Amino acid sequence: MPSDEQYRQLLAFRTQLRRFDHWSREAASEHGVTHAQHQLLLAIRGSASAGGPPIGEVAEALLVRPHTAGELVDRLASGGFVERVQDDADHRRVRLRLTAEGERVLRDLTSVHLDELRRLGPVLGPMLDDL
Repeated sequence: MPSDEQYRQLLAFRTQLRRFDHWSREAASEHGVTHAQHQLLLAIRGSASAGGPPIGEVAEALLVRPHTAGELVDRLASGGFVERVQDDADHRRVRLRLTAEGERVLRDLTSVHLDELRRLGPVLGPMLDDL
């Protein structure tokens, strides 16, 4: 059975996660994208798929349906952040790639997120060690 201290630590950890999520949403907005759009940019850039991920892969990474991911891609494409390209081997498949502007925004957001995670490391580390 969990101890009172473990409940307090779990609460503190979850509170820090919510604060990070809130901070992340604000950071995305300051860079001209929504939180979901930031996650989509990250899903595209972080994919190991040669030539860029297809819609289904980014939908899976975002935990949304492919249709929802497609709508996010539409908005990012109209903003000049993402482009759709035909697969070289299978022209029926469409892959996603970041444009130069998408790369710039994601690079800037990643930089501030890594700084924030470094700042939170000393706060979160002891919480995780004690659980």
